[in-house]
Amino acid sequence: MRVLRQSLAVLLAVAVVVLCSRESPVSAQAKKAPLTTPAPQAPTITSVGPNGAQRGTSVELRIVGTNLDEPVAVWTSFPAKAEVQSEKAKDATKARVKLDVPADAPIGVHTLRVAAKNGVSNALTFCVDDLPQIVEVDTNRTKSTAQPIPIPGVVLGRTDAEMSDFFKIDVKAGQRVTIETLGRRLGSAIDPIILLHDAKTGRELPGLYSDDAPGLQSDARLTHTFKEAGEFLIEVRDSTHRGGPDFFYRLRLGDFPAVLSAIPSALKRGAKASISFTGPAVEGLQPIEITAPTDPTKAVIYVAPKGGWPVPIMLSDIDEMAEVEPNNEPAKANKLPIPGGVTGRFSEKGDIDVFSFPVKKGVKYAIVAETYEINSPAEVYMTLKNAKGAELGKSTPTAPAARIDYAAAEDGEVFLHVEHLNYAHGPNEVYRVSVRPNEPDFDIVVGIDRFEAAPGGTVLIPITAINRRDYTGPIELTIAGPAELSGTATIAAGMPAAPPATTLTYLPLHVKAGTKPGPIEFQVKAIAKVNGKEIIRIASANDVVKARMANLPFPPREMQSSLAIGVIDKPLFQLTAKLPIPAVKTGTPVNIMIDAGRAMGFADEITLTAIHLPANVTATPKPIAKGTEEIALQVTAAANAAPGPATLFVKGSAKVGGKDYVLHSAPITFTITADAKKDDKKDEKKDPPKDKPKDKDKK
Repeated sequence: MRVLRQSLAVLLAVAVVVLCSRESPVSAQAKKAPLTTPAPQAPTITSVGPNGAQRGTSVELRIVGTNLDEPVAVWTSFPAKAEVQSEKAKDATKARVKLDVPADAPIGVHTLRVAAKNGVSNALTFCVDDLPQIVEVDTNRTKSTAQPIPIPGVVLGRTDAEMSDFFKIDVKAGQRVTIETLGRRLGSAIDPIILLHDAKTGRELPGLYSDDAPGLQSDARLTHTFKEAGEFLIEVRDSTHRGGPDFFYRLRLGDFPAVLSAIPSALKRGAKASISFTGPAVEGLQPIEITAPTDPTKAVIYVAPKGGWPVPIMLSDIDEMAEVEPNNEPAKANKLPIPGGVTGRFSEKGDIDVFSFPVKKGVKYAIVAETYEINSPAEVYMTLKNAKGAELGKSTPTAPAARIDYAAAEDGEVFLHVEHLNYAHGPNEVYRVSVRPNEPDFDIVVGIDRFEAAPGGTVLIPITAINRRDYTGPIELTIAGPAELSGTATIAAGMPAAPPATTLTYLPLHVKAGTKPGPIEFQVKAIAKVNGKEIIRIASANDVVKARMANLPFPPREMQSSLAIGVIDKPLFQLTAKLPIPAVKTGTPVNIMIDAGRAMGFADEITLTAIHLPANVTATPKPIAKGTEEIALQVTAAANAAPGPATLFVKGSAKVGGKDYVLHSAPITFTITADAKKDDKKDEKKDPPKDKPKDKDKK
């Protein structure tokens, strides 16, 4: 089942050891190599300490990584003012940043990147909280040396191997305290456990512990109301006693609601709804009125009650509703619009929720349940029946997701029975089910999430996979972002998905001349016409995000589509084709002159590689020799190359001071023409002239 698979994925995560402080920095997780790699000169950050900030405060960040010389800016996924602090001695492995967090900054898990002179870094998680931050001390390894901490607050901690961290709290009689860790959800390698002890006796309090709290992807959380006043100890450790720089966490505690999921857990874009919450301590919470954004590039929004941690609400393009009890039998089934989605929960023992919807003969329907995606611990089992109770289909318990694919044999009404796979029940066992006609669709995958280019320059975005679902038509790719960025490409009709670890095609990303250096966020938008209707899909870098978050099973959806480019001011070189660019005749090699565009003081050799070549076109580039400014790129179009406009790109690689640098050329557009002489000879062989005398006539 998915719970078992998720636990195994967590246990298999391998920590990467990096140098960092005890201030619980966010650390990078190199668990799985991405399909493509960033440019070697681009900055990489391995830790950010502290890994969060309280709203309305300023914090000095100590950033550790590589290629951090001459940092120019910091990008955050929330509104903030960042000021790079100057260092007396330049150190490419460290940077200091003063970050001012607005008082109205959204609470939750965000991301942070650093832009330096040669590009933009990977993203690490960064928390914004309304609780005051406390830094863990090194002497809290035993119960007798437990660190006193106030309530409310959030502690920035890190576990060491074979060690526990202890914190002392002083509570009043009748005081309710929620204690939770943010670890795995931040990309940490830790699988945290929380235990409570009596401070006087040191004894563990029976039943007051948390390990793998439901819906938190193995993070821990418990809520307890203390009957008596006194001092108590909170113990935090890894479940298997591991530790190290990558085993960081944030320990939140206070009298706040421990929310898990929202009801409804999905909204149609532009719709208004009253949102209520589920969780172990949500008594008395009032619903929140919200309006879903209409932006098609947004996949999720977050809502939170006062003091609580935000929970996701998915955005969809179909009508969404919440289950209405009683609906435990077909006669009381909730009617579901098609296409439509519903949020329900198994509130009572043996609860079976029934939904009905109309089907049409010959139409295929996809019925999909989601739980972990909305922070729910529920496991769903579904059965589809007709009006007479005959079974039409059922979900597979061992599959990654509960799903039924059904092709209607006749018009009529069908009934979907939804129950808990493990017969569990309770207010936290929430699910969302969507039902749609199974129309052709697709997804686009990018193999990297960060790039670099100079103003007026271009970089290539590798498209590593197309997941087609009954759609074989063309797909238009474009850049969704500020006006300074542009780029388009077409994935041809019928182009198949790429095999693993390869690049299917490229989307050129062009930076407008005059753009200010620094980081810019963008997305890749894919557009296609399916059955006469335009559909929009946002490309995903999910594999990259999972790799940097210790293979977290369900990373935040907004992180999966967030890409960034570092606009660089003075690149070492800018490759361009010298004008005019000659036409390329089929079968005849043609030289296109490539100019190095060297920066002042850079004279080293530049190795060239031709990429994204048109079909049946080859190129044999030579290096631009040390101290020279240009080289001839020999391009050959085979006889079967398609005539007309064509484009290729050149990747340049250089080594300076022992460091590697890679940059792309602007698009090199040329024309392929047929060899007229060869065509004439072919015509002569096929159809010799009628007036040519035959041998008999000559005699």
